[in-house]
Amino acid sequence: MNLKRIAFVVLTSLFLSPLVWARDDFQYWSKYEISKELGPQFEVFYNPEFRLRDNASDFFYHEHRQGLRFKPSKYLTLSFNYLFARNQPQHGQPLWEHRGELDVTPKLDWGRLNFSVRGRAELRQVQGSSGEAEWRFRIQPGIAYRAKLLGYQFKPYVSNDLYYDVERDAWNQNRLYLGVSFPLGKFKGVRPSMDFYYMLRSQQNIRDDWNSNHIFGTKFSVRM
Repeated sequence: MNLKRIAFVVLTSLFLSPLVWARDDFQYWSKYEISKELGPQFEVFYNPEFRLRDNASDFFYHEHRQGLRFKPSKYLTLSFNYLFARNQPQHGQPLWEHRGELDVTPKLDWGRLNFSVRGRAELRQVQGSSGEAEWRFRIQPGIAYRAKLLGYQFKPYVSNDLYYDVERDAWNQNRLYLGVSFPLGKFKGVRPSMDFYYMLRSQQNIRDDWNSNHIFGTKFSVRM
């Protein structure tokens, strides 16, 4: 086994370490993204997402993220985002959220491997709860592998998104992703792609108990 394969196995094991076994609910999340390049360094995008719970039978959440990406180099991407979301709890009134986000994502390619670590700072205002602005920080390391089989390119990946809630002073959520991305060619300057992923979402409630959900997700993207 060469050094690249050893690194892949070791780092994947590190990402899997916070795993909490899912036992509660199966959900389906569908995400879409349309983006437009504005020269070699800038890109605008719109990214909605829709979620079903209770074994994918109950539509309870949607969010709409839009923003500007800035790529000062091939090793770094910055993103400035605004998000609007509506969440329907199983008990109580809907919660409407407005959120400003700053993403900082260093990247590194090593052969066919792509390494990245997205850091995100979120300033959230959730209407229907306390209404106060709250800070939350997230860090998401990830590894992807550029593969080719029978003439088709695809990219399997693993990542782990960790949440730190400033108000609660706690790491209270973890999202483990195992997925694969497929480019769908290029048509008159438009580059579509499709992602399929499994997520294990583990979250700590106000009683400090952990609950988990199995999530199957898809993402359809179009870049122009």
